[in-house]
Amino acid sequence: MAEPPLKRARRPDSSEMRDRPPEARGHDRSQRDDGRRPHDRERRYRSRSRERYERPRQRSSSRGKERAHYRERERERDREREREKEKEGHRRDGRDARDARDGNGDDKTNSKRGAAAKGGYRPPRERSVSRERNHARRGDHYPSLSLRRCAALVHTVQTMLMMRTTRGKKDDRRRSPRRKGRTRTRSRSPRRRSRTRSPPAAAAAAAPRADRKDIPIRSIEPASSSANGGRAKTDDAVDVVAVETADEPLAADDVEAQMQALMGFGGFETTKQKKVAGNNLYAVRKEKKTEYRQYMPNLYFGVRPRIPKSLLFGLLWAKVDEVQAVQNNFRYTCEQHEGMAGYGWDEYDVRTGGRQMIHDAGNHLDLLTEFTKIPGGSHGGSWGVRIKGIPRDDAPPQLRTTVVFNAAVEGLGALEVANEQDGLGFEGTVTLDGTSSELGDFHVDVTRGPESNAYPVHTHPSHARKPLDRTFVHSTQLPEEALWQTKNIMFTHMKDTIDGYLKQFSPETVPPPWQLFTIPHAPGQGNFHLIQKTFEGPFEFDVLFSSASAPERVTSEILSKAIQAATASFSQRAAEQLVTNPPFDSPKYEAFSRSMFSNLVGGIGYFYGDSIVDRSYAPEYEEQNEGFWQEAAEARARNLQRSEGPSELFTSIPSRPFFPRGFLWDEGFHLLPVIDWDLDLTLEIVKSWFNLVDDDGWIAREQILGPEARSKVPQEFTIQYPHYANPPTLFFILQAFLDKLQRTNGTDRGGRSRSSGAALGGRPLYTAHLDEPGAGRAYLRALYPLLKRHYFWFRKTQRGDVASYDRPAFSTKEAYRWRGRTPRHILTSGLDDYPRAQPPHPGELHVDLLSWIGMMSGSMKRIAAAIDETDDAHDFAGHEAAIVRNLDDLHWDPAAHIYCDASIDDYEESVHVCRKGYISLFPFMLGLVPPTSARLGPLLHLIANPDELWSAHGIRSLSKQDPAYATDENYWRSPVWINMNYLIILRLLELGRAPGPHQAQAARMYGSLRRNVVDTVYAQWRATGFAWEQYNPETGAGQRTQHFTGWTALVVTLMKMPAHAVPDQAAVEMVEVQSEDGRADAGAGSGSGHDEL
Repeated sequence: MAEPPLKRARRPDSSEMRDRPPEARGHDRSQRDDGRRPHDRERRYRSRSRERYERPRQRSSSRGKERAHYRERERERDREREREKEKEGHRRDGRDARDARDGNGDDKTNSKRGAAAKGGYRPPRERSVSRERNHARRGDHYPSLSLRRCAALVHTVQTMLMMRTTRGKKDDRRRSPRRKGRTRTRSRSPRRRSRTRSPPAAAAAAAPRADRKDIPIRSIEPASSSANGGRAKTDDAVDVVAVETADEPLAADDVEAQMQALMGFGGFETTKQKKVAGNNLYAVRKEKKTEYRQYMPNLYFGVRPRIPKSLLFGLLWAKVDEVQAVQNNFRYTCEQHEGMAGYGWDEYDVRTGGRQMIHDAGNHLDLLTEFTKIPGGSHGGSWGVRIKGIPRDDAPPQLRTTVVFNAAVEGLGALEVANEQDGLGFEGTVTLDGTSSELGDFHVDVTRGPESNAYPVHTHPSHARKPLDRTFVHSTQLPEEALWQTKNIMFTHMKDTIDGYLKQFSPETVPPPWQLFTIPHAPGQGNFHLIQKTFEGPFEFDVLFSSASAPERVTSEILSKAIQAATASFSQRAAEQLVTNPPFDSPKYEAFSRSMFSNLVGGIGYFYGDSIVDRSYAPEYEEQNEGFWQEAAEARARNLQRSEGPSELFTSIPSRPFFPRGFLWDEGFHLLPVIDWDLDLTLEIVKSWFNLVDDDGWIAREQILGPEARSKVPQEFTIQYPHYANPPTLFFILQAFLDKLQRTNGTDRGGRSRSSGAALGGRPLYTAHLDEPGAGRAYLRALYPLLKRHYFWFRKTQRGDVASYDRPAFSTKEAYRWRGRTPRHILTSGLDDYPRAQPPHPGELHVDLLSWIGMMSGSMKRIAAAIDETDDAHDFAGHEAAIVRNLDDLHWDPAAHIYCDASIDDYEESVHVCRKGYISLFPFMLGLVPPTSARLGPLLHLIANPDELWSAHGIRSLSKQDPAYATDENYWRSPVWINMNYLIILRLLELGRAPGPHQAQAARMYGSLRRNVVDTVYAQWRATGFAWEQYNPETGAGQRTQHFTGWTALVVTLMKMPAHAVPDQAAVEMVEVQSEDGRADAGAGSGSGHDEL
C-alpha cells in the first residue's frame, strides 16, 4: 500500500534519504578525545542544519513564485470561463426571445421562453452571497442597531434616576455596575491573558474585543463570507447539502432529495429503490436529523433542529428590581462568573429530553427547565418545555422577574403571530404559526401558565396603558446574519419603550423598572419574535412546539405526561448504563454520575457557518530553518487568510460558557462515556467530524464556525492553518466500536437491544449499528477513505528527520514533530506550555506525536482488517511495529529511565531532552508498552513516586523536581488533568489483569489512583457546583474554566470500572500509595485557590 502523494509536497521526506553505516558517511570520530567532531566556536550559531537548509530555502522561494504564477494563471482561466458563460447566457436569452416570437420549439419550452422574454419566468439559478444578503435587507427596512443607540439605554435611565434622587443633595458618585462586575477571561492560547486553542498569530492592530464583557451592546454587522469556499468538495466526503434560496419553489423530489442529504444519507449511497445487501434494514430504521433537540449548548436554554438553516429558540430572564442592574442581570448565553451558584442538567438524554436546574444567585432565582421530545408525524416530531421560576431563600419578598422567549427563522420559511390583535397585550396563550420546507407547517404555543402565577401591580399611569399581567410580543424582520444577537436586539426594542416613557413623564414620575424594561407590543409577521412575560414571585409556563404532521397538537397535559415518561426512561437506562462500582456504589455517587453524564451529552450541539483559514502555503510554514517560528510569525502577519465554507459540525463541547465549539483532540475523550449509552449518536458525531476532512486529509483542530462562534474568540486566534495537527483521539472511539463489533461478531443481538427500544415507546434504537446485520461494517467502509486520507496527512505533514542527524533507528520513516512550535508553546500538541527543548530546532522529534501516530496505525490496522482490506492491514501493521521499535531507539533515555523528546545540540548531535511528566508517559498511556517490557518498571516507579508525579488528587502533569514546575502560565506544568489520568488508570487496569512482573504493583496503583481522582472531582462538584478544567495537585481545588463538563466527565467511566484490577483481589488489603505527609482530604481547600479567570 503506497502512501498517496500530498497535494502540495514541498520538501523531500527524510524517508527518501538512504540509511548508511557511520563509516560510510565520512565521519571520523577519532579526531577528538571526547568523541566529538572538531567545531569552530565562532561558527557555533551557523550550524550544519542552517547550511543544509540554505539551498532548500532558495528552492522554496522559487517554488513559491512558481505557485503564485500558477495560481494567477488559474484565476485568469476562471475569469475567462465566467466571461464565456456570461456571453453564452446573453446569446441564449436572445435565442429564447426570438424563438418565442417566431413560435419555434415545443409548447412547454415556448411558454417558458416567452415568459422569460416578457420578464416573467426565468429558470432558477444560484444566488451569490452578496445578492442573498441584499435580498434579506430588502425584506424589511429594519433600522441598524448601532452601538451608540443601544448603549444609550443604561446611560439615559441612570441620568434620569440621578436627577430624581440627588435633587437638592450633593453629587453622588457611584461606581459603574459594569466596571464593577467586569471579569477577566482566559482561554487556551498563550498570546494574551485571554487564551484559546487557536494557533498563535502576530499581534494585530488594536481593536475592540468581541468577547469583552465591558462592551454591553454590540452593533450588528453583516458577517463577511465568501461565495467561493476554499475547501473543495471531495468524492470521499459524506455529502452535506444546505437548502439555499431559489427564485422558484423547489419541486417535491428536490425537497425530498435535500431532506435525505440533511438527515445524513448523503455520504452513504441512497437505498431508495435500490437493494443494498446487508444494509436495507438499517436504512429503514435510520433516524431523521430534523428532530428537535437541545443543539444550542452555548445558551442556558436553546433549541434548534440539526439542519443548517431553520428555527431557533432561546430564553432570557432578569431580575428587574433596580434600573442600574437590569442590563447586567439578563441571562442568555452561558458565561463564567455571572453570579451562578451552579447550573446544569440533572438528567438528560439526547433522544428524549431532560431536566435542567439553573441556580441564579445573582437574580435570586432558581430556574427549572423540563424539556421533552414528543414523537409523531413526518417532520421530526414535536417538543415542549416547562419553565419554572422559584425564588431562592435570600430573595426579596416581592421578587419581580421578566422572562423573554425568542423565536427566529433562518433561510426559507415564514413565522407570524396567530392571535387576534390586542393593543394592551395578550391575556392568554400566544400562538405563532409557521412553515418551512424542512419542517412543514407547525405551531408554537406560549401558555399563560397556572392561576398561581402573580404579576406586578402598581398605581403608575403607565400600568393602565400596558398592564403587566399581559404577554407582549414584538415581531420584526432582520438580516439573517443578525439573528444570533438576541440580547442586543431585545435591548434596542426596550430602549424604544424607555424613550417613549421619557417623553411622557418627567424624571420624578418615571415608571418603575419592571415597567420600563418591556418591549413594544407589536405582533405580526417577521423572522424574529420576542415574547415577554413579567412575574412577581414564583412562576410557571409552557412552550409547546407542534408539528402539523403529528397526530395531535401538544397541550400542557400531554407535556406533563411526556415529562414523566422521559424521567422514567432516563432512570431506567441510567440504572443499566451508569453503574457505579465500589467504593462509589452509594446514592451520592450515583447522583454525581448522572449529573456529570447529563451535562456531557447536554453539551452536544450543532454548528453551521464559515471558518477562517490561511491556505497561503507560505514557504515559512514548512519550518525548515533554525528560527523557523519567527519566520512563521512574519508569514502569519501578512494576513492571507480567507473565509471558507460554510461547513456543519455535530459535536460535543468542552465547556458551555467558555469553549462552546468543537475541539478535535477533546472530542475523542468526550465520546468515551457516550458510546456505551448511545452508540448510534456517537458514530453520527464521529462521521460529522470526518466530513470536515479536506482534499489533503486535514481537519482544523478548533472549529470556529460562523460569526456567533467567532464572537467568543479574539480575532487573531480565529485563523486555522492546514499544516497544524492535533492529537487524533477520535480513533479511541473507533477502537471502542470495533471492540463492540467483535463482541457481537456482527450478529443481531435480538431481544436485549429491542427491549431497550420498546422501553422508549418505539423510539429508534441506541445500537442500530450493532443490531442491524452488516450496518457496523458498512459504516466503517464508508468512513474508511476519509480515515485513510487523514492518517497519511499526519504522516506527511508532521514528518521528522532521522537520517540527516545520524540517528540510529529501526526505521528512518517513523519519526515526527509537531508543526506550529514556538519557544513557549506547542498548542498543536494539546499540552500547550509543557516545557520542551530550548530553543526549538527543525531537527526535533516529539515522543508524544510518535505515540499518537502509533495508536492511529494500530487502529487503522484493525479497521482495515474488519472491512477485509487485507493488504492495507498488513501495511498498517508494519507501520505500527516500526513505531514501537523507534520509540525505544529514538526516545528511550537509558540514563534517565524515561521516554524523552529528541533535539539537536550545538555540535549537531542528536540529544535527549528529558522533562519528567505526561510527555514521558505517552507510550505507556497509549498502550504501546507491552506488559513484559523492561521499560515498565521505571515508568511505574515514576508515576507512583510522590516526589515526582503522584499526588493525593491525581497524577501531576510535570514532576515536582522539574525547574519549570508550577511556573509561568502553569497550564500543563503541575495541574492534574482528568483525561491524562484516565489513560493512566486504564493502562494500570490492563496491567493489573495481565500476567507479568508488574501485575501486583499496577493493581495497587489502579485502586488508589482511581479513588483519588474521582473523590477530587466529586468534592469540588459538591463545594462549587461545577466540574473544572483542571485540579490543583496540592489542594484538589478546581482551576481555570468552570462548568468544564467535557473530558472531566470521564469520571463517569472511572466509576464504572471494576473496584479491583484482579478479580479475586477483593479479599486482599489494598496498599495505599501515599505522599510523605499522608493522603490529603479530597475536600480540602474547596473553592479556595481558584485561578479566577
